[in-house]
Amino acid sequence: MVSDQTIRNYLRADAALCFACGLAGLVVPGWLAGFLLPGQPSLLGFPMPTVMLELGIALALYAGLLLAMSFRPASPRGFVGFTVLADGAWVAGTFILLIAFGAAFSLWGSVALLVVAADTALIGALKWRALRGAPRAAVA
Repeated sequence: MVSDQTIRNYLRADAALCFACGLAGLVVPGWLAGFLLPGQPSLLGFPMPTVMLELGIALALYAGLLLAMSFRPASPRGFVGFTVLADGAWVAGTFILLIAFGAAFSLWGSVALLVVAADTALIGALKWRALRGAPRAAVA
């Protein structure tokens, strides 16, 4: 178990970032689809506004989980480690999307994705660093 207040604060910051990013998908999914992918009407047969709404829901739910776990007296090391891996996967996925399908994204959409990836990478790195420095639970 990790009982470091610093890690709980990083989980809360991660929750805020996830919720902020998901909010546009929840509130204005059509606008978000046009902002990010202006010439893309659908993805795998699903309308882009629907994809953005589902992404917004997923991010909001994940934010809720992060926030709930941040208020526990001690956060399990495995959970915190999972969030670090999730942050890394988000950053890698962003770069893969931009490299493979960069032409489909608007210029400002690409910039927004890179800013979110940079924030996610920073929070992930901070959580990883704090996790490495946190005391380990005694094994009986």
